Amino acid sequence: MTKNNINSSDKLDVSIVLPTYNEAQNIPLMVPKICNVLNKAKIKGEVIVVDDNSPDKTGDVAQKLAAKYPVQVIVRKNERGLATAVLAGFRKSKATVCVVMDADGSHPVDTLPDMITPILENQYEATIGTRYIEGGATDNWPLIRRIISKTAGFITLGLTKMKDSTSGFMAIKRSKIENQKFQPIGWKIVLEIMVRVNPSFLEVPITFQDRQHGESKLSFKEQINYLRHLEKLYEFKYQTVVEFLRFCFVGLVGLVIDLSIIYLLKSFVGLNLLLCNIIGFSVALTNNYFMNRHWSFVHGKQAHLVRGFLAFFLVCILGLLARLGVVYTLQEHTFLGAKDSFLIISFIGILVASVFNFVGSKIAVFKGSAV
Repeated sequence: MTKNNINSSDKLDVSIVLPTYNEAQNIPLMVPKICNVLNKAKIKGEVIVVDDNSPDKTGDVAQKLAAKYPVQVIVRKNERGLATAVLAGFRKSKATVCVVMDADGSHPVDTLPDMITPILENQYEATIGTRYIEGGATDNWPLIRRIISKTAGFITLGLTKMKDSTSGFMAIKRSKIENQKFQPIGWKIVLEIMVRVNPSFLEVPITFQDRQHGESKLSFKEQINYLRHLEKLYEFKYQTVVEFLRFCFVGLVGLVIDLSIIYLLKSFVGLNLLLCNIIGFSVALTNNYFMNRHWSFVHGKQAHLVRGFLAFFLVCILGLLARLGVVYTLQEHTFLGAKDSFLIISFIGILVASVFNFVGSKIAVFKGSAV
């Protein structure tokens, strides 16, 4: 497939997006391979190289290839990152299908027709190049690398049914990602798309090859970014559950603050116990409000600072009354009271108050989404 095979009137089947940083040695190998495979499969396509202003002039190398092959080049000078580079390439594409693959030769180019055809034939909306199904493999990975990869995949089980959730080789129907809002952190753009778009998909077995030239971009920072990304994706998929767990954690922090202040003021200052409780409650409530506003609730920061605090205070007071009402009812009118099961009664009261406070906070204080 030469550049002359494609003109502005042709409808492109696929855009192959190659995010690059210091891949000047690999790009001259990848582009001809990709074009040759697509040409043999009679798939009309292009390559979109998105380079993050590489010091080794990868962008210039790609631009020279554009004289012979159907290549578009984007050089980003004020932004860096694999995931956002891929999204920039997808936005540039006008083809039916978008593919993302590594520019270092790690992903087998020969697999491209198997990735693209099921989407062009409307059998699936996406395909994933997978190492961990029958027919897939990795190229002589050491044990520690296999453990890291498997662990990284294991912690995504609540997000996707993919067997290889850390794969970076994907094809997807472009219409599925148009007008979608993505929030990637780090380099796992495939996981980001699969969780937020939830397309029907087919997993295609691949053998992952280690790069022949250049250095791996995986670093400790990227591993931390991966964990931050997972937190965001779990928050997206299970927003209310995540918010409630955070809310409960903040409540525990508030309890420690409350009791600590009571102990310090009573033991070292000698204040009246009632006054100690009032001060402890006030400080803990203030802490909880700001932690919930900035962390627990996705839309927490939208709450007005002062009005939100007053609403949170009111919700907590009502929650306390609900707790006392439950405790009184269980103590006076159930078999638990007869058994003097005060700890069980108190726990139920605390649980009811926690749910009440969470729902009240979500609806009346930190508005933004339904429970």
